[in-house]
Amino acid sequence: MDAMEKLSNYDRATVGMWRRANAELTPPLKYLFPTWAAVHAVLAGLRRHHDAAALLAAYDSTPDNAADFALIRSLLPEVNSNPAYFQVREAAFYLRWREVSGMP
Repeated sequence: MDAMEKLSNYDRATVGMWRRANAELTPPLKYLFPTWAAVHAVLAGLRRHHDAAALLAAYDSTPDNAADFALIRSLLPEVNSNPAYFQVREAAFYLRWREVSGMP
């Protein structure tokens, strides 16, 4: 049984949203490197969550949200777009999901 089959419908939808954000993250060339730097900066912090349950719980954690968005904003100060910040954060969550679930 793969990691997705063990999840509730809500959690499957959450992981699907993360996957979509990662797949659709196509910043303008001017912001390409800073955007992916922001993704990986958030990912580095997410590595403190060692399993899927902890990662899913962290996604809805208000203190974690604020810290992640502050980090993203510091790396992308010229990008004044909440949707872009959410997409960066969700892409990072998807990359961590792949790590904890053993996906290639």
